[in-house]
Amino acid sequence: AGPGPLVIPPSQYFEGNDGPWSTFDLRVGTPEQYIRVLISTASPYSMIPLSDQGCSTSVFATVPPDCAVSRGNLFNPNDSSTWKDIGLYGINQNGVGLEANLGYEQRVQFGEDHLGIGLTGPGFDNQIVGGIATPEPFYLGIFGLNNQPMNFSVLGNDSSPSFITTLKDQNKIPSLSWSYTAGAKYRLKQVYGQLIFSGYDTSRFQETPVSFTMADDVTRDLVVALQSISYSGSTSTTLLSNPIDIYIDSTDPNLWLPAEACDAFEKAFGLTLDSQTGLYLVNETHRNRLLDSNAQVSFRLSDVKSGGDTVTIVLPYAAFDLTAENPLVENTSHYFPLKRANSSSQYTLGRTFLQEAYLSADYERRVFNVSACVWNEGAQENIVTIPSKDDPSAGTGGGPSDTSSSNSSGLSGGAIAGIVISVVLGILLAVAATIVLLRKRRK
Repeated sequence: AGPGPLVIPPSQYFEGNDGPWSTFDLRVGTPEQYIRVLISTASPYSMIPLSDQGCSTSVFATVPPDCAVSRGNLFNPNDSSTWKDIGLYGINQNGVGLEANLGYEQRVQFGEDHLGIGLTGPGFDNQIVGGIATPEPFYLGIFGLNNQPMNFSVLGNDSSPSFITTLKDQNKIPSLSWSYTAGAKYRLKQVYGQLIFSGYDTSRFQETPVSFTMADDVTRDLVVALQSISYSGSTSTTLLSNPIDIYIDSTDPNLWLPAEACDAFEKAFGLTLDSQTGLYLVNETHRNRLLDSNAQVSFRLSDVKSGGDTVTIVLPYAAFDLTAENPLVENTSHYFPLKRANSSSQYTLGRTFLQEAYLSADYERRVFNVSACVWNEGAQENIVTIPSKDDPSAGTGGGPSDTSSSNSSGLSGGAIAGIVISVVLGILLAVAATIVLLRKRRK
């Protein structure tokens, strides 16, 4: 038997200066240094804060207490015998690269080193690792899920495979696919995030008939048609007047929406943009009023802008009730994760959205799935394999939308049930026929 799905346990921490967010463990270097990071569905590589400057006065006006712990721990390349320095690069140049559309700028000390995922999961040498110092735009480090290779054109087009590609090449997983949901501290007794390579967990989401096709742009591939956004609370109203194509990306916490949609959010929730921080800060009194209102926002998604199969993801106000800390604000404040997009290339459903959405991506078939999370206390994990496209026993499916079974057939649940019933009936008929035949012979 070949490899099966690989489940990466979360760190058991909620953290971040714009969260709280469920983090995951990385093991970096030789000997291994342990770092807690967020998941980036967009990045093909991982980035972690560096020990020499990550908590220094060169990047902080006032270094926060417990800085190293609050940044998920710091990495020291000098303490790793396997670190190979590549050089200092920006994460994007000339408008191309990680989060270029959102205006991210970050200088990164890139290198190759040993990288492992989880406290005990697989690890490989010569993986791309980026060291960061400044606390913005990345306060915590990230682990990248994208399958694109990392290219350093300055070094003669030197290319390094992504972590997920290495997992597949080393026969640790059956397919280039993953499932991720961000977790939700406000649900049940705090629900951690979930990350699975080559599989998904049917206990965490509501099955949907919708399958999405990846966009051609590999840097913004998980694009859906957002047909509508609606608000329901003391009143009901529409927050998005015209359908838009929008990118799902866990790297950024915010919802990046058209100006008119932001205006509608402001009106519905009584939000005011703070000019100094650029955040929608929410004071304690207003926050309590919003939490008590039981208001919620529904996002209707499809693969097409009108008609077609749809899935609706509902976010309660608690999903938007986030906390901003230094250096985003001087004093810890509640904020609403909404950003005004300057162009359609910035439309993004960020990490906030993935608290209530379960996302599965299959790079081999170029399809993905978005489903509504379900919240059942004590639900048992039910991990299903996403088989390789090259697996002769695999069907056409590659995600929750076709409910392929863990035997990698790619058949729908209904088809499998039908086959099981047919087989059972066949066995019963055969047994009955045998009994009749034996009785005739005895006579």
